[in-house]
Amino acid sequence: MRIVIGSIQCEGNSLTPIHTKFEDFDYAVGEAMYEKVQVMDYLKEHQCEIVPTIYAHALPGGAVVKDDFLRLAKELVDAIPKDGIDGVWLYLHGAMCVEEIGSGDTYLLRMVREKIGYDIPVSVAMDFHADNTDEIVDLANCVTGFRTAPHCDHKETQLRAMRMLFECIEKKILPRPQLARANVVICGDAVQTSLEPLKGIMEMAEDLERTIPGMMCVQVFNGQPWIDEPYMGPNIIVTHETDEKIAKNCAEKIASKFYEVRHEFKFLVEAVEPDEAIELAINAEEEQVFLSDSGDNTTAGAAGDNAFMINRLKKAKAKNVLIAGIADAAACETCYQAELGETLTLKVGGSLDENSETTVITGKLIHKGDILSYTGGNAGPSATLECEDMTVVVTKNRAAMCRPDIFESIDLDYSGFKIVVVKLGYLFPELEANAKRAILAFTPGSSTERLEDMHMKKIRRPMFPLDDDFM
Repeated sequence: MRIVIGSIQCEGNSLTPIHTKFEDFDYAVGEAMYEKVQVMDYLKEHQCEIVPTIYAHALPGGAVVKDDFLRLAKELVDAIPKDGIDGVWLYLHGAMCVEEIGSGDTYLLRMVREKIGYDIPVSVAMDFHADNTDEIVDLANCVTGFRTAPHCDHKETQLRAMRMLFECIEKKILPRPQLARANVVICGDAVQTSLEPLKGIMEMAEDLERTIPGMMCVQVFNGQPWIDEPYMGPNIIVTHETDEKIAKNCAEKIASKFYEVRHEFKFLVEAVEPDEAIELAINAEEEQVFLSDSGDNTTAGAAGDNAFMINRLKKAKAKNVLIAGIADAAACETCYQAELGETLTLKVGGSLDENSETTVITGKLIHKGDILSYTGGNAGPSATLECEDMTVVVTKNRAAMCRPDIFESIDLDYSGFKIVVVKLGYLFPELEANAKRAILAFTPGSSTERLEDMHMKKIRRPMFPLDDDFM
C-alpha cells in the first residue's frame, strides 16, 4: 500500500484579536514529520510505502493569516502524487479558522479532493473540540476524534483513523459518513468524558459502534465554543461501511441525547467568580491550590496577556503566589537586557489584547531562558521574577504552562507555592495528577466560560443556553 500522511492543526478562537502566523507553527517537512505523528510503527509493520507531506501544529489562537494558511495547505497538497496512491491519512484539528475563509479543515480537504478525486479513501483524525462543517462528511470517508477530555488518547485516535483507512482499502469501500448536530453549547471545561452526562453519551456512542454490524465509527465531537460560525457546537459524525441511513439515525439519536441532558452538565472542579476563587485559595486548608484564569486560557486561543488576576491577588494581599505566566514581549526583552539578581520594575499585560488589564510588578530577576512549548518545541524566551508576595513568569510569546515539563524547562519548581495561577480552563492531566485542589475562576476574556458573554452574531439559533425548550 502507498499511504499519504499529513497534518495541519490550530484550534481557532474567533473572539481573540491575535492572529496565528506561519512562524507560530511547529513545522516539519517530509520524513522529518515521522517523529511528530504516532502511526509510523503501524505503517512500517504493514510494510507500507509512506508518502509524507507536512506537519504543522500551532498553539490555539485566533484566525490563521490567510496567506500563511494557503502556503501550508498548498505545500501539503503539492506533496501528494496525482496517482498511484491507495489512501490519504490526515491529522487535523477540526476547529481551525482562517481569515476570509472560515474552516481551514474543510478548505484543506476540498483542496485534497481537487487533487486526488473521490475514488481514493481519505481518513481524518481530529480533536474532540472539532467544529465540523456539513461539507466535511462529503469530503472525508472516515472521521474520528479524541474520546477523552482532557485529552489523553492522541495515539489511539491517530491509529483508529489509520485502521479505518486500511479497512476502506482492503474492502474496497468508500463510506459516506453522516452528521447530526445538537444546538447545545457547553464550554469545554464543563464537558469532560469522566463526568456525567458526557460519560453516558460517550458510552452510548461506543455501544452503538460495537453492536451495529458494519459500523466503523460513532464519534462525538463537543466542538470549540469560541468560534462564531453557524457550524459551531456539538456534532456527531457516524461512519458505516455501506448504510448511510443507519449512520444518520445513529448520529441523530446521540444528538437528541445531548439536548435531553443539557441541564446536567457541571464543572468537575469548583467554578466561581474571581474574587471568591482567590478568597477560597487563600483560606484553603490544602498546601497548594491551582487557580485557572479561564477567560485568558491560551490553550483555548486567548491572548494570555491579561493581568486581571495579578491585580486582584495584589488587592487580596495573597502571599506565596506563582503566576504561570503572562505574555509580554517588551517586558521579557527588558529582563533579557538585565543581569540575574537585578531588581526590575516592569509594566506587564495588555500587550496583545486591548481588553486585557495591565499592572506593574517589581521583583528580582531569578531566571532567563527559553520555555518549552505546548507542542513540545521551543516557545521562545521567558523570564522569572521573584516579587515580594508572588513569583511571575513573563514570556515573549504566548505560552501554555499546562504540564510539569514546561515548568521544568525553566527550572521552576511549582510545588512550594500556596497558589499557582495558570492560564487554563480545566487542568491538563499531568497537572491535575499533582493538584491538591483546583478552582476555576470565571475571569473575563476571549475564552470566557459563558456563552452569554461571547456576544456571538453568526451561530445557529435557537441555541442553549441562550435559548431553551425549543425541541
